[in-house]
Amino acid sequence: MALVRFTDAAVDDLRALPRKEPGIVRQVLKKCLLLERDPHAGEPLLGDLIGYRKLVVGNRHWRIVWRVTEDDTGAATVEVAEVWGAGARSDDEIYREMVDRVASIPEGPQRIALVDIVELFAPGRGLEALPEPTADPVPTWLRDRLVHTAGLPPAQVDQLSGAEAADVWDSFMRGER
Repeated sequence: MALVRFTDAAVDDLRALPRKEPGIVRQVLKKCLLLERDPHAGEPLLGDLIGYRKLVVGNRHWRIVWRVTEDDTGAATVEVAEVWGAGARSDDEIYREMVDRVASIPEGPQRIALVDIVELFAPGRGLEALPEPTADPVPTWLRDRLVHTAGLPPAQVDQLSGAEAADVWDSFMRGER
């Protein structure tokens, strides 16, 4: 599974979409949910946009452009750089715009998580993104013990940080159930 995050410019693009075509935001978000499972979906871009990929949304008028990066552990992160429509503009013009936008993206991890984007643009519409991992993840061995030995629901354990999970395990072992 990959984390999907949006640049500020991509969020601005999403805000502009509803005025242009009803229902398109939901379609875009559904495609972004696909990127959680398959970060290499869609087609690779060429030229100045090598390293980026695109997905087509709707009636081939809308594009999602992203790149896949990896963190120190090798986990994939999808960085959505732009959500835009072809409209009356030619493809060449749109790709030039994308090259300019990519060049202006600041380095660093400041991006908005897909789970937050879904909550902002499509609350209560049946779309569910993966929660962002905590900064202090629960080790697999501890998660297994909390679920299988202590009897906690997996969803509850997944919401804990590593330190919180350790405290819960300590309480369980001391008999403080």
